[in-house]
Amino acid sequence: MTMTTQAPLAPLDPVLADIGRRWQQAGIPDLYDGCLGPHGGPVSRERGRNVRALLYPKPVLPTGRIESLVIDARPCGVDADVPVRVIWPHASFVAERPVNTLVYFHGGGFVVGDLESHEAHAVRLANEAACVVVNVDYRLAPEHRFPAAYDDCLAATRWARDHLDRLGGDAQRLAIGGDSAGGNLAAAVALACRDEGLALAAQLLLYPATDLLRLKGMPERAYLGEEHLETLGRDPRASPLYASHAGLAPAILGVGPHDFLYADNMAYAAVLRAAQVPLTLREFPTLNHGFFSYTAISEDSLHAAQQLCADLKAHFDRAGRA
Repeated sequence: MTMTTQAPLAPLDPVLADIGRRWQQAGIPDLYDGCLGPHGGPVSRERGRNVRALLYPKPVLPTGRIESLVIDARPCGVDADVPVRVIWPHASFVAERPVNTLVYFHGGGFVVGDLESHEAHAVRLANEAACVVVNVDYRLAPEHRFPAAYDDCLAATRWARDHLDRLGGDAQRLAIGGDSAGGNLAAAVALACRDEGLALAAQLLLYPATDLLRLKGMPERAYLGEEHLETLGRDPRASPLYASHAGLAPAILGVGPHDFLYADNMAYAAVLRAAQVPLTLREFPTLNHGFFSYTAISEDSLHAAQQLCADLKAHFDRAGRA
């Protein structure tokens, strides 16, 4: 009998390990601790802002034009207004008008995160993937449960499709993306785009949560509602793992093995491959969850983010040649 052994796990980037130690030493509760209680959402959001300022400040990046808008989402199927921030690449990266468009959904467990917390994500993507980024300020749980966030993100994608003349302009070069909970939303919206015949150049999935039924943590309970967790957890709009995946847009999936969602991501990569969806899978051996937020302090995180931006740009270029 032949025995096989798994390669040893590379150590976590020491800079990232230090974030965990400092968090614990400071006595800061878990980000989502108490988020289901009265005023729990705002408390978690304030904690998130404080943690980011203390442990991982945003990188300083060359920034192009930024336009704040409020989308009237009613023509796009949602009875709500959806704030967005449209970010153009800096002229040092793209001298002429960009032709690519990315609709981006921030992370934060459906409870925290906003346009400010993920503006640097959008700026880096705009610069390095040569695209106009529509950064979406979708409604958050527990005040707004599923499917509010999903509805807002799908409406913003439809709006971008209908207003490409003021964005990148090329209908073949429209993509969606997101990190963590935003990756969940991007994967779910990609399913809807396929079903509606809205062609995408790519779906950029940064350590996405694709199976909320398996996770069952505080963010999932806040988003789906504790009483509906078992039933809604199987809804493909909440857990894209449970969908049919044939015919989806090409996927870029980035994750590190120290991520608590690593197994989730590998399972999603497997179903995409089984459905013959073109997949660029990037595994970053020293990284954990949230690495796109750590580029100002971690060289490994910076290199990973730059690789994923390059992958997205390659997909845009490929779609433009099709």
